[in-house]
Amino acid sequence: FGLDANTYEQGSSSKQDVSKFADAYVKLGLTSCWGDRPDPKNHTTFNARTYLQPQLNKAVKQSDLDKPGVGDKNPKDFILMSGGGKLSVVHTWKDNTGEGAYTEGIPFPTLAFPSDHGILATV
Repeated sequence: FGLDANTYEQGSSSKQDVSKFADAYVKLGLTSCWGDRPDPKNHTTFNARTYLQPQLNKAVKQSDLDKPGVGDKNPKDFILMSGGGKLSVVHTWKDNTGEGAYTEGIPFPTLAFPSDHGILATV
């Protein structure tokens, strides 16, 4: 099943760490489209508010997008399935363009891609 696990590259007392989430699903006998140990830098979100959106205090300058801690760049999306070798992942795709491709380093949603999470597909 697919889910927004709301995980973070680096967790805190108020944010779920992606590695700890992986520990939890493996303990339940599951695996993910990213395997039992997902890469914390495999982001499926990159949200950054513009100056045209509410909450101007959260707006991000274009020149600041590559700075650490700017926007929401995290590995939040997963497809979970039975683990223990019962199923194996052949390939997983990400899409943040609406054209079947994932472009790293661009914030979304965009006019062409209205979601704030990438689309995942797994075979």
